[in-house]
Amino acid sequence: MSANMLKIEAELRQAVIDRLIAASLNDGKPAREATLERWRALGTQSSNMEQKSA
Repeated sequence: MSANMLKIEAELRQAVIDRLIAASLNDGKPAREATLERWRALGTQSSNMEQKSA
């Protein structure tokens, strides 16, 4: 696995952890919003990488 793929895997793991924390909070709206922003950023990164490899 390349270093870049390992970095993305670590970021995805952290995003999942963030999502679980947000889901466990009673008033988790700020945490949910931050998690959604993170997921969007990861999605943008992965689509950019796919375009570069094509």
